Amino acid sequence: MNILAVILIVLLCCFIVGLIVLRGFKGPTRSLETVKRPIQDLLVRGYNGGFLIIDVSGTNYFIQLRKYIISSNNYGIELSFPKAKWSEQFFRSLTEYCDLSQVKYSISKSTEPHNELDFLNIDFGKDTHKAHNFVKTIITEIFGLKEDVELFVRLENATLI
Repeated sequence: MNILAVILIVLLCCFIVGLIVLRGFKGPTRSLETVKRPIQDLLVRGYNGGFLIIDVSGTNYFIQLRKYIISSNNYGIELSFPKAKWSEQFFRSLTEYCDLSQVKYSISKSTEPHNELDFLNIDFGKDTHKAHNFVKTIITEIFGLKEDVELFVRLENATLI
């Protein structure tokens, strides 16, 4: 009976550690309102090419923002939304939304030879408020999700403080 109890405890511990590890790869949990802070962190702390991935819990949807630096005073963040298998209908809706709302965007192609994707790019410059509002629009209007959706954020290629 003692061996069975030890095995169950070990299995339970492995399960809990597995959940922690898997959740850790997605990053900390945020709400739609509190995701503004990581967007600001990307602008302030990100290196050139640094990026923020916002994963929508319970789906395979994500939004990606990237920091660019051209010179010391010329830098900002841009949205890069892929036209992939999962996002094709959203890509169309997003371009229609941008056209109707007169949001300037460009379409670019990925540089990977065996994985050609189109990307819808929107340059927000240093305006993190505008970027945050656009992220909220994508999640609520384009993805059609509720405002209380759980988000996981991951900031890559940025300073720690």
